[in-house]
Amino acid sequence: MSEITLTINGKQCKGKQGDSVLDVCVANGIELPTLCHFKGLSDVGACRMCLVEIEKERNLVPACTHPASDGQVVRTSTEKLEKYRRLILELLFTERNHLCAYCVATGDCELQKLAYKYQMDNARYEYAWPVKTVDSSHPYIVMDHNRCILCGRCIRICDEITGAHALDFGKRGWKTNVCADINQPLGESSCISCGGCFQACPTGAIFSKASAYKGKTAECTAVSSVCTICGVGCDIKGLVKDNHLVKIESPDMAKPRGLLCQMGRFESLYNPTEKVRTPLKRNSKGQLQSCTYKEAFETIAKGLGSGDTVAGLASGRASNEALKAFSDLMTKTLGSKLVDTLDGNDFRTITEGIARFDARAGLGMEASLEEILTADSIVVIGANPIKSHPVVGSYILRATAKNKSNLVVIDPLRNPFTFRATVWLRPPEGKKALAVKAIGKAIVEHGLPKSAGDKSKFSVNFKDTDIKKAAKDLDIDVHDINRAAEVLAESKNGIIIYGDGVLQYKDADIVALILNLAALINTQPKVISLKRYGNSRGAWDAGLGNPDNTVAAELNKGKVKGAYLLLADDPAESQALADSLGSVEFVVAQASYLSPVTALASVVLPSLHWTESKGTYTTIDGILKSTAPIVKVSEDILTDADTIKEIASRLKK
Repeated sequence: MSEITLTINGKQCKGKQGDSVLDVCVANGIELPTLCHFKGLSDVGACRMCLVEIEKERNLVPACTHPASDGQVVRTSTEKLEKYRRLILELLFTERNHLCAYCVATGDCELQKLAYKYQMDNARYEYAWPVKTVDSSHPYIVMDHNRCILCGRCIRICDEITGAHALDFGKRGWKTNVCADINQPLGESSCISCGGCFQACPTGAIFSKASAYKGKTAECTAVSSVCTICGVGCDIKGLVKDNHLVKIESPDMAKPRGLLCQMGRFESLYNPTEKVRTPLKRNSKGQLQSCTYKEAFETIAKGLGSGDTVAGLASGRASNEALKAFSDLMTKTLGSKLVDTLDGNDFRTITEGIARFDARAGLGMEASLEEILTADSIVVIGANPIKSHPVVGSYILRATAKNKSNLVVIDPLRNPFTFRATVWLRPPEGKKALAVKAIGKAIVEHGLPKSAGDKSKFSVNFKDTDIKKAAKDLDIDVHDINRAAEVLAESKNGIIIYGDGVLQYKDADIVALILNLAALINTQPKVISLKRYGNSRGAWDAGLGNPDNTVAAELNKGKVKGAYLLLADDPAESQALADSLGSVEFVVAQASYLSPVTALASVVLPSLHWTESKGTYTTIDGILKSTAPIVKVSEDILTDADTIKEIASRLKK
């Protein structure tokens, strides 16, 4: 873009063609008051606080929406402008019920700060005192219409960044409100609980229940880290007061992986499960009781060092450092071949499917998450990312809304994507592979894209499929199969996303078929598998996905005498794992929370929560991210890696 020069308040300022006047002011350190402007969102000029004078313009103009041009002469602070801004503030305060002393946002409110700046100690207009509701129906968020200034930031976040468009303006004139869907309570709406609305809100109109009245931003210490829950790897900023986590925010919601979701923003503030804070071991009465690390390590050294068969299972919630130490302990120190991850079946299904598609390829062939945003066609097979990986789900919603991407959903279950799908195919359970074959055959018959090149080695996998017979077996209209094929054959940048609904069958052939389908519609196949845990990819890269057998199967055979379970901060229900430990004589569970598994363990070791620990994690698409401890714990609690290394040193003696 070509450079332009403006004169702002008598100062020469540089900008770029296409910038707004506000953009140029921000780039040159010139302060302008705003309320409706928010970084990364489109500007609408709703609040009028950024009005400026521009020579040769008849009226005052909002800097956020007025395009900057070369040679403009701009004034941002004159007596006339200051009077207008004071007037606007008075009107905003008198329009609704802004009682700062009682407001949850006092001290953090942008409207309040501007009132202080412009010394608004009184208003010249009568207060309207309208009767407005407070919507607390949502489990995490409160919407207080009394404090809303109708800036529209929450609406634009929900539409432009989240892609859900659950919020919009309702009613007219002085009755105008922000409403969810068709004026439903927020808790009953299509809100996906990302929390972007309350972070964007400049007043106390939308706020988090968990963070209310627990500390102002100025009273908190901000700690930058990365969310490790689902594997997307979103950047986060933890606000901490007196070593208590007050809230989790996004440093920049407009950046890739900056949105956050229900899990990353709220899970750590709501999890009521009791944490393990000291080592525990069974006493003579068979009860777990607190003990020292030394006592726990000595007991483990005796229990695991007896020479009996020992198995190891690790959760993909642990850090790369802990997983590496665990792998070394099991394979090098104990010499065990029975080492796996809790989602090892997923690893075997994905990697074997990739190998059948291309023996030279590995997990690195999968597409990056950001490629969803530029895709013109998206296929979602056996997955509901809004629930399992909400930011991925948001990317899909944004692509369909902003890019008009065609969406093909292959799933018998209704989910938020089925309402936006170009085509929704509902194969019966266990028949997704047949649906993929039918679409592949229809694409070949429809005629591959001219730019596709030679696809014969991929199309051969679908040649024996009879579309009409498949449609009958699937109870799907042939027209819908052909429509899905038409959409994909005409796409230039398609991507396929699959998840638990595919992986649950432990069938590598389905994965191979998905890859072949992706190869039909792209020069390079673009596929993303939604892994179960935040660091599943890191666990598999560490060699913990046993390629030969499953530890779970060996446990059920009753031949394993000892087991070491690295559960980390996995809060998932673990009853099934507990049931498989019935015949194991000695169990070590390293976990953040008490659970059915720890209740059966011989020794329980503390594992730091992800907000308390430092380490590296690998995202589902292979990016290495580093975390920092947001809250501090007692120095007496060892990290997962140090705990495992100490056990290894005891076993070597």
